[in-house]
Amino acid sequence: MPKKQNTRIAAIGVDRGGTWTRVAALDSRLRPIRTARIRTAPLRSLPKKLLPLVSRWPGGTEAPLVIATRGAFSKPWKKPFLFKALSPKLNLIKVISDAEAAHFAAFRGKTGLLLIAGTGAVAFTGRPGAFKKTGGFNPASGDPGSGRWLGRQYLSIRGRLREAGQMGHGRSAAYAKRIISLALSGNERCAELAARAQGELAALLKEAAGKTAAPIKAALAGGLIANQYFRAGLLIKIKQALKGRKIVFVKTLLPAEQAAARLALQGRKPR
Repeated sequence: MPKKQNTRIAAIGVDRGGTWTRVAALDSRLRPIRTARIRTAPLRSLPKKLLPLVSRWPGGTEAPLVIATRGAFSKPWKKPFLFKALSPKLNLIKVISDAEAAHFAAFRGKTGLLLIAGTGAVAFTGRPGAFKKTGGFNPASGDPGSGRWLGRQYLSIRGRLREAGQMGHGRSAAYAKRIISLALSGNERCAELAARAQGELAALLKEAAGKTAAPIKAALAGGLIANQYFRAGLLIKIKQALKGRKIVFVKTLLPAEQAAARLALQGRKPR
């Protein structure tokens, strides 16, 4: 993307996922004019990485900012920490969960079912402010079907499972791509593990959908979904799990960090 040094930023969104933290700055016409990607580290280090980055962007310190981060629901200390660390220097207006940003990216504030299959695996139904969460408990072995679960399976195959305990969640999840690559090349054991992960995710979606007979409006997000081989197999498993029920998949065209920036525009406040 060419640099636009003279274009002023209208809003900034941050999506702090399990492996990568992505930042997007939009202009007043909702066009992305600055983007960045940094490897996710402990949250307490985020302000030190975000401040110099955003400060270099024209209008970055004044632009309304929304941060979407994993753990915003389950770890209440994260919001006050980020506001205390960033509000004096950046125009932080809201801290939300990464799931809320991904849901808004798919459904723009309306009701829908979102299945996230990345470092972890979790499903959300409803709409922002009234979510029902299914899964996402992050056990020691990883959420069934998640990238971390698959990555640990790979390490186990290689006799390296003990190493997983010393890795962050993102590092162990990164090994999931090894399973998928080997499955694509014809490795039967890895193909079975990939299929097992797809089955676990399909079961998670089915549980989240409940027993209603109404059509299911769903969206898929996360690093595993971005892999065409894995996504194709998952769609087959979902149709098998929901046999006899109608499901409509919503294509997510907006990255979560841009969704967070749009939410920042909606809730912007003067400085």
